[in-house]
Amino acid sequence: MNHLSETIRNHIRAHWPMLCFLKPNAQEIEFWFSHGQTLQNLSNGPKFYIQGFNPEEPMHIWSGDSFDCSQVNLKDLEQHFAHQPLNLARSWSAPDQEARLAYEGIIQRAVDSIQKGMMSKVVLSRVQGVYAPEVDWLYLIWRLIHADQNTFRYLMVHPDLGIWCGATPELLISSKEDQFSTMALAGTRWLEGEEFPDWTEKEFEEHHWVVREILTSLKPFASASQQEPCDHQAGSIQHLRTDITGSIKAPYQVLDLARSLHPTPAVCGFPKKSALDFIMAHEGYNRGLYTGYLGFVHAEAQRAEFYVNLRCMQFLDDRFELFVGGGVTQDSDPNKEWVETQRKMATMGQVIAPFIEQR
Repeated sequence: MNHLSETIRNHIRAHWPMLCFLKPNAQEIEFWFSHGQTLQNLSNGPKFYIQGFNPEEPMHIWSGDSFDCSQVNLKDLEQHFAHQPLNLARSWSAPDQEARLAYEGIIQRAVDSIQKGMMSKVVLSRVQGVYAPEVDWLYLIWRLIHADQNTFRYLMVHPDLGIWCGATPELLISSKEDQFSTMALAGTRWLEGEEFPDWTEKEFEEHHWVVREILTSLKPFASASQQEPCDHQAGSIQHLRTDITGSIKAPYQVLDLARSLHPTPAVCGFPKKSALDFIMAHEGYNRGLYTGYLGFVHAEAQRAEFYVNLRCMQFLDDRFELFVGGGVTQDSDPNKEWVETQRKMATMGQVIAPFIEQR
């Protein structure tokens, strides 16, 4: 493990391409190391795709066969950190009154625009930095893995895009041959005591918008059907979830479907163009990879899976930038929206809590 830890540190210090990931409910952590070598765009083997939030920005593609790839069993990592406290339930918060006023102001402008009929829903986000001058990266990976077993967890070093990590619960789309599966994941509630509160009318309304928009986006490329909404558990949080499955129409491929879905109304809004224009004009920062998507295409096996990049953060020199957001409709309360983002931010905040220092 010491050699593995040093290899990770070397890649992060030098900004060499590197990928560490664990798929939902998997038991093997996969590592892709470049060791500073020039990457080749090989035709064989798995491909890793990286798309930022802005659909106009170029997609980045890595060929797995151009990396030195290895696997580590979860049990081995557990044994290595047996003496280290996990304690993901520890309290975490980083209040910022100035940021709160700014975010609530943007929420109110969005509500005003929605009430004027400019759009039906918009998803607004914010970013918050925390000082972390010393990071044990293998220990961070171990903590990240335990954030939620049902998520896609990753740590990535990209020379152009930076150092990112996250634990996303949302599948953008997966496919096997010509069959595909996706999900609408919108609406959030937290455990209160031992029970979850009832879903509100606003949450159901927001969820149904997402379902309708996904079906509309897919129609030119695939035949699709939806299941009944259900609860999707993500730690102490639940989301409303509707599964959507179907067949891809020839001559289209799963990447055509992914591009048609992105950005989904769950991370952008509805109608898409109006919401995207509002975000670009008012959000006040570049989301980068946050609410973009990333995942794999295995051409030989004719399968693929892409995940929406939620619950993620970027590392910059000596600090983490944590990203979080929420859906805004005509009935949204700016104060409640701020509180919701604070609670969502705690997922990644708890992962990096041992490395945070107050300034």
